[in-house]
Amino acid sequence: MKILGISCGRRMSNSEILVKEALMGAEELGAEVELIRLNDLQIKPCTGCNACVVSLLEKCGSGDCVIKNDDYGFIEEKIMECDGLIVSSAIYEKSPSGLLKTLNDRMGPSHDIAFRMIAKKQREERGITTGKGPDERSFKQRVASLIAVGGSEWDTLALPMLHLFTLPMQINVVDKMLVNWVGLPGSVVFKENELNRARQSGRHVAETLMNPNTEAKYIGESGLCPICHSKLVEIRNHDDNYPAICGICGVKGTLEVEQGKVKFNVAEEDRAHSHVLISGKFEHADELYKVSLKPNSKAGELPERLKKYKNYLSYSRPARN
Repeated sequence: MKILGISCGRRMSNSEILVKEALMGAEELGAEVELIRLNDLQIKPCTGCNACVVSLLEKCGSGDCVIKNDDYGFIEEKIMECDGLIVSSAIYEKSPSGLLKTLNDRMGPSHDIAFRMIAKKQREERGITTGKGPDERSFKQRVASLIAVGGSEWDTLALPMLHLFTLPMQINVVDKMLVNWVGLPGSVVFKENELNRARQSGRHVAETLMNPNTEAKYIGESGLCPICHSKLVEIRNHDDNYPAICGICGVKGTLEVEQGKVKFNVAEEDRAHSHVLISGKFEHADELYKVSLKPNSKAGELPERLKKYKNYLSYSRPARN
């Protein structure tokens, strides 16, 4: 089994130390481990062209990104190759590294497991044997541990956004770990409990991979969502039936306060709509296919309507020598 660590922080600082501790734990159980430091890579931002989604849903293709000449292909290959993933990031302004979000934007739609399953099925049904289809490694079961490291409790979006990175690829998150009050570089080495917890997390990823998928267990803090364990819930007062929705997996439910603690309740029949589950991902894909990717009946008018905006203002740019 191959377990990949991705460090999204400074070299040899807290997030890197914790992901290395986790990898040491996985290695103790025989895992082949590897570490990537995201800051060492050059990854261009997503342009929102939708070419990857069109490739998968309309052309039965591979979903490959059209942006080239950067290190995206390198890390994509490493993620496809691995069985387990340990992602650790420093927290900046309540969130993980912006570089991780850039990678997430590139990998999200192109590696959505439902999109890739649709493309594969369409190729089979149409007898398409030429051209490149979705990478077969997309469909293997992977598990992940997420580690967020910050200097204070200014951390609301850190673990949720780390989780978002794994969501499209259907990677099962079996642990989440939040370490606060370690603002100074390397200071986590003085926190034995956190180091031991990170090692336990790495061992748990390896142990999970050694057993059937049905036996996978989540060992992190339970959070509010009963499905993805997120603590991030959005209030939607305009919906009387579902006034709350999980900010990560999108499952809808209701809130109540019981003995001073907030509970997020999800009806059994609504669980299937969670984007952590393949059923929810197919709903999302169907929604996109029938709504967002459906040509407007007035598409022929688009060039004329765009003229108003095309010639309005010029872009301000810095002077270049």
